[in-house]
Amino acid sequence: MKRIEAVIPTERLYKVNDALRNIGVGGIMCFDTRGRGQIPIEQRSAGRGGLFTPEFNTNCTVMVVVKDGDADKVIQAILQAASTGLAGEGKVFVTNVDDAVDIGSKKRGEQAL
Repeated sequence: MKRIEAVIPTERLYKVNDALRNIGVGGIMCFDTRGRGQIPIEQRSAGRGGLFTPEFNTNCTVMVVVKDGDADKVIQAILQAASTGLAGEGKVFVTNVDDAVDIGSKKRGEQAL
């Protein structure tokens, strides 16, 4: 199994969710995150004509665990839904998952997905 974590702009969360639903992904987790990348953050208005540069960008992290064979399909769906071709739009991380347990049914492994 693979855990796929995508750090994306918050405004693209619903497009990514729809793309994952359309390819049959059963469930996702998402949460608000803050971070910074290599590209400098633009100054923002602070009211009354002042400007400030925030230390962190606000993003959304989407996490899903899928069978090994579905990982590439999930990554492509995320890329198509979240990317506009500009630098600094986020990252996708893929890690191995050794086991999963469904708390209600007590199923393990891929059956827990």
